[in-house]
Amino acid sequence: MRSLMGILWALGGSVVGFILGAIIALAIAKATNASNREGAHGFYMVGLGLIGAIIGLVIGLVLYARTAPSGQGVAFIGSGTMGVLGLVAAIGVSLWAFMQLREAPLEYGGSLANLEMELRILTTALPTDANASWLDIEVQTAKTRPVGTVLWSSRRTEGAYTIIPVVQGPLYRAGSRFIVVRIADRQDEMFMPPMKRTPDPKADWSEWYAPRSVEPPYGVTPPAPLTALFQLRYRVRAYGDVE
Repeated sequence: MRSLMGILWALGGSVVGFILGAIIALAIAKATNASNREGAHGFYMVGLGLIGAIIGLVIGLVLYARTAPSGQGVAFIGSGTMGVLGLVAAIGVSLWAFMQLREAPLEYGGSLANLEMELRILTTALPTDANASWLDIEVQTAKTRPVGTVLWSSRRTEGAYTIIPVVQGPLYRAGSRFIVVRIADRQDEMFMPPMKRTPDPKADWSEWYAPRSVEPPYGVTPPAPLTALFQLRYRVRAYGDVE
């Protein structure tokens, strides 16, 4: 309870100190006829307001200590200080968690990154007239649905398979990613490979994954059960990393 009361006194002092600092800054700016170019007055008011808030916080804790019974002033100011430090720590942790959990383009050393994927299909299952427009790839998260670019001209053959590269960038930080491969008007294959919120940009290719589900396009009833055509693997590379 003493910590809570100390926080309230400190917050009250901070608010009063900020307001007084801002008023003093405005008065000084007006008295000296200072230029308000690019909002200079506002920055000046905020700056002195923050200084006033810090001073007000200290004064608030001191005044709180003066309300203590005789001989308990130091204990009261100590409890109040611990309460304020705890509040600051809680706010700091909350801001850090928000920044880590929000969906935003990932950066590695200041560089954005691509999600590089490869789709593997039996060459005998690939239509002879297939082209880049035959595939449509989305990397879905809770809030974003960026599309991947099919590098059809870079496809290659490995044994019985044709490998089709796909690049999606920039890669977004997300708790989960659902990769949807739409195959013309034929079927949708949904992949959910295990992938960290912030993948390692130096890691090699993942293993090959089969789709988690295969579904017909919306409103289409397939004449027979659908079977998967593709397998998928991935890796992450920062912009500028060339192999």
